[in-house]
Amino acid sequence: MTSENNYVSVYLTAESEDVAVHISTSLVKERLVACANVSTGTRSIYEWEGIIQLENEVAVVMKTTANKVEKLVERVKEMHSYEVPCITVTDIIGGNPDYLAWVSKQTS
Repeated sequence: MTSENNYVSVYLTAESEDVAVHISTSLVKERLVACANVSTGTRSIYEWEGIIQLENEVAVVMKTTANKVEKLVERVKEMHSYEVPCITVTDIIGGNPDYLAWVSKQTS
């Protein structure tokens, strides 16, 4: 099934489960995402200000529609503790039509 409503999956990382749950809960309440999956135990390795960082982070995957992305990114940046939070968006090209319809309903 091809997505006709431009469904997307949004990935972000947070410093802790509390931060990830707070952001996710706010976005669901604001109907910017239909749901969020919070996964602990992510180990991130990156360079920041010239120093290699090895950090424990929490990964979040959220499902929504493309027309919500701009506001979603704005809200995450307002709530997030990081100066430059990781927020990436991937197109959902298909899936369970019933689930995708539910995503549309939850974000409308």
